[in-house]
Amino acid sequence: MAGEETCDLWEHGRQSLNEPEVVYLEAGDNPGAIRERLRSAHGKMVLLVVPKGCPGLDNLVDLKLLGRQVIALDKEVALVTRDRKLKELARGLGFRTFSSVGRGQRAKWDGSKPLARHPLVVSPRYTRSPGAMPVPVGSETLRLGEKIVFSLIFVAMLVSFGVILIVFVPTATVTLQPITYPVSADLTIQANPDLESLDFINLRVPAQVAEIEVVGSDQIATTAMRDEPDARATGEVVLTNKRSQATTVISGTIVSTSAGTTIRFRTAEEVTLPAEVGGRRRTPIEAIEPGPSGNVPAYSINRVEGPMDRQVNVINVDPTEGGAMSQVTYVTNADKEQLMESLLGQLRQEGYESLVAELSEEEFLPPESLVVFVLSDTYDKFPGDAADFLDLHMRALIRGTVVDREDADLLGLRMLQFEVREGFQLLPEETEFQIGEVGEGDYNGTLSFQMRAEGVTWVEIDEVDIREGIKGKSVVQAEEYLARQLRLVEEPSVQVSPEWWKRVPWLPLRIFVYILPGGSRVD
Repeated sequence: MAGEETCDLWEHGRQSLNEPEVVYLEAGDNPGAIRERLRSAHGKMVLLVVPKGCPGLDNLVDLKLLGRQVIALDKEVALVTRDRKLKELARGLGFRTFSSVGRGQRAKWDGSKPLARHPLVVSPRYTRSPGAMPVPVGSETLRLGEKIVFSLIFVAMLVSFGVILIVFVPTATVTLQPITYPVSADLTIQANPDLESLDFINLRVPAQVAEIEVVGSDQIATTAMRDEPDARATGEVVLTNKRSQATTVISGTIVSTSAGTTIRFRTAEEVTLPAEVGGRRRTPIEAIEPGPSGNVPAYSINRVEGPMDRQVNVINVDPTEGGAMSQVTYVTNADKEQLMESLLGQLRQEGYESLVAELSEEEFLPPESLVVFVLSDTYDKFPGDAADFLDLHMRALIRGTVVDREDADLLGLRMLQFEVREGFQLLPEETEFQIGEVGEGDYNGTLSFQMRAEGVTWVEIDEVDIREGIKGKSVVQAEEYLARQLRLVEEPSVQVSPEWWKRVPWLPLRIFVYILPGGSRVD
């Protein structure tokens, strides 16, 4: 018998917790389709999720027709929409509006309905005539009949007061903590900038493309090494005058070897030869090219270049020395690539932080969606140049995809609702949505990401049935009844006020039911 009563309670549990039923409209629903969906809704309270551009609710006439049907069906209806115009029209007619399903489910419904209600007509059975009370004129004492009438009125007042005391004064508070059951759903969501509204069938959400131009510079140290001529060889030559007149050899006159590879030197000082044939003077020289090639043996420098060749002879009586090689760093293509990658990473992060700073609390921008377009890049050295450092200046465009978190959560909630077993309900305050792996964004901003939705369900509890089942019972009988009918974490609690009153009120309106979340979970 207890099992049959339990099944019956579950069957009538769809109106538990005074939680609104969510009805999702399609983008093409006309007024007739919307009224049919509302007529098919089982709940007393209904949340209509209106997609952008829904033709069935895009003007005042459609909203008025919807309001009349709401009154005819005796339902409470609120709209979930982000359309500012639709919100203003709906609120003007008395509809409540919410920006998300979660806010609608968490809100307290005050029972108000759209449009003006009909004036209350007081039923005659609740109308009381004043009734004239005859007062004897000129009599100083009341007759016996009048005393009886007054006595009966007094007794009736006492009985009425007792009935009011019994029915309206006592209250009962019922506290229940049902066993909960976890549910979860994994889904792949696509964010598409070309989409205008949620696509519940293909799990797609609208997205926006955000971009910003950034400029930056960076520097790295070169690491490749090579040997390169460093110091120039130096020495001394003897100049001999071929003429009888004094001859001046200016600084910088070029002298060189004549055998094999020509090694050239320049004189370091100006010198004047004596005015006689065979007149001699010494002058220092330095190799034009650095490196050991300038180290030549004695008597190998024997030629003067230019017109001075006809006026003087030259010879080095000692070898030149000091020309040497040293290791230097130089720029490579690998250095350029490394510097490019480093600066791109810096500009990418800088652009990402700037874009995120412009987002609202309900929006998020996955870093994986970022695409970097290099507008210009300038290096201060070429590959092969000897240098200790390489500098790069770059200008780039950073582009990313912005997703509304509420849209993604709404898809996750929809998928969770598909996982809820019949006779159970999902607890909105216990739902969690986590963004998982995000794929790389396309150049047009389209990307896909994983989401895991987790929630908690419990058996739907009909508060009306609970009140009807325990009214008039003693506290012990009421608690035993609830323990038999429901699967609870802890024993049910029934508290009656005032404390000296030992029974649950007969009037269901004086019985308050509280259902506590967070009970033990059954996998």
